[in-house]
Amino acid sequence: MKKTIIASLAVLASAAVLTTFALVGGAGKLGGVQVNADPVQDNYSFTFNESNTTVEEVDGDYAIYATTPRGAKVGVVGHNDNERDDGKSSFTFNGASFWHLCLFDNGGALGKVGANDFDLITGFAISFSGGLGVAYESSKTGLGGEIIPNGEKYDVSIRPSDTPQFYAGGNVTVTSLTIWYSCPVL
Repeated sequence: MKKTIIASLAVLASAAVLTTFALVGGAGKLGGVQVNADPVQDNYSFTFNESNTTVEEVDGDYAIYATTPRGAKVGVVGHNDNERDDGKSSFTFNGASFWHLCLFDNGGALGKVGANDFDLITGFAISFSGGLGVAYESSKTGLGGEIIPNGEKYDVSIRPSDTPQFYAGGNVTVTSLTIWYSCPVL
């Protein structure tokens, strides 16, 4: 009887150790149930505004970047089209004026200041004043773009390779740009 009790306790202790390793050690399956120690979250957001954002001229464009609370240096690009200089439609942000606001590292401006674009954007909201509005397009939406409501969240699922960008209708001043993104690192 004593040997049976000791053997049962040994089996229980082994099961407890294996369960602890499965829960602490990372992703795995335990009894058909998926276990993750550090799940990927998709509810991060960051807001670029005048108080937390650096705007730096890089080869005629503007790297617009900041550091997230998790320590990642991320940004967007204010792009100037050399073929267009009509002065009728432009963005202004933190004193810089440009033609397109790109949510990807257009021309490598972000890389040159040590910042990254967002890997997967799940939403955005752009707040602005002046002009007639802001249009959004990417390779997923095609040409023509969609008019974006001022300050309202717009749900998307886009990557830098989708070339997401905004166009100004008239002269628009950006007051803030919030990006929702999915990435465990940023």
